[in-house]
Amino acid sequence: MGWGAGRARKGGFTLVELMLSLLVVVLAVALLFTWLGRERRHRGGARFIADLQEFATAFQDYQHAHRAWPPPTTAERPVPRGMEEALVETNWAEPSPFGGRYDWDGRGAVMLTAFSPAFPLELTRAELLAIDREFDDGNLATGRLRTGFNGWPVYLVEDKP
Repeated sequence: MGWGAGRARKGGFTLVELMLSLLVVVLAVALLFTWLGRERRHRGGARFIADLQEFATAFQDYQHAHRAWPPPTTAERPVPRGMEEALVETNWAEPSPFGGRYDWDGRGAVMLTAFSPAFPLELTRAELLAIDREFDDGNLATGRLRTGFNGWPVYLVEDKP
């Protein structure tokens, strides 16, 4: 008689069965995390665009009331002069869902910048293009959402050619 011949198996799992079960669980968890990451980025993109549209409305209201754009933001003045009250209910003072800080150029564009190490920008060009495809025209050289200095996102408050 060979090894184990004639002996009845007493329940439990073999090492192969345990390894296969563990592999299935690990694959399921990996797929779940991948899906959750995509969902988080999608929600972040939707919030990012909603924030930009909310800012655009506030800046357009200012421009219509004063017949001029507010002055640009600076390091000393991160909220444009005259816009403090209009932006208080928005996410202007918060980092975007992708990091960085919102800035105003004084000429009709909201920018997302990452000059400060405290607000690193974690948005790749591919992710920005995906956001542009979903919420704008799919081209970062046209439409309202474009790229500017260092490839950082720029949102034009009013349509420009």
